[in-house]
Parts: sequence; C-alpha cells; structure tokens
Amino acid sequence: MTLHLTQGPITTHTIIKYVATFSTLTALSFTPVSFAEIYRWADAQGKTHFSEHPPEGQVPSEEISSQLSPLNRDSSTDETKKLKQLFKEASPEEQAHQQQEKAIQQQQDQKMAQACNKARQQLKTITGRVFFVDDNGKEVIVTEEERQQRAQRLEREIRRRCS
Repeated sequence: MTLHLTQGPITTHTIIKYVATFSTLTALSFTPVSFAEIYRWADAQGKTHFSEHPPEGQVPSEEISSQLSPLNRDSSTDETKKLKQLFKEASPEEQAHQQQEKAIQQQQDQKMAQACNKARQQLKTITGRVFFVDDNGKEVIVTEEERQQRAQRLEREIRRRCS
C-alpha cells in the first residue's frame, strides 16, 4: 500500500512508524507524574545517606523531596524533539552520502592494508643477509648497523600504522 502526497510516497512502514511514535508520545503524556519522597540523614560515622524510605530506628532524618522536585522536572518539549530526531529516517541524500563515506573508508582501509603488507614483506626481506640496489641498478654498500636501523624503522612503522 502506498499513499502519494505532494512530498512523495509514504509507505506502510512509514505510517506504522509514525503511528507507533504518536502512540508512545500520547501514552507518555497521560502517564501520571508521581514523585517519591526522598529522605536525607547522617549515620553514626557522619556519612550522609539518601533514600526513598526513612531510616530505621531513632535516626533523625529530613524529607527533602520538595527541595529536589523543581530540579528534576522537564516541562520543555526538548524530550519530544529528541524522540522525533531519534525516529527520523535518513533522507535519500543522507543515505547516498553515508554510502559514499563508507566506500571512501573501505578504499582507505584497503590501501592501508596493501601498504602494511608491503612493509611487512620489506621487513622480512631485510631481516637476513641482504644487499641493496639503488635506482640505477648499482649495489649499495650498507653496514650491518644501517641494515638493523632500517629494519627497526620498518618495525616501528608497522606497529604504529598496521596494528
């Protein structure tokens, strides 16, 4: 079932969602507000306690509900606005943007995985006895200390970026 209006089609799913939201908000608006009494007292060690029930025995306590109630009431429509935002579906433009962001993130993740694999392969290569060749194809003399430093740099880079 599809109902066509000026803003586009409204599906049965959308209607059900709005009816459920409206029903919930209506039920909440007719729920009686009840405030529990809150008591404050100090024990023998001087520690302050709060409870919905007065302390047992002869411990002096003070009923402080009237002092707290104004602080805990929300007579604004902020909560209703929050609920409406929560149940709002993403627009087609927002969905397209989210898909595009997801695709970009997947590409970045794939490039990072490739770079990590390349770095791991390079580390594996220079861990044993090796010789280096420059861009012109000539052998480059590298001391064992330099080779170890290159390996350590690669290890640090792999730990930092590929963990």
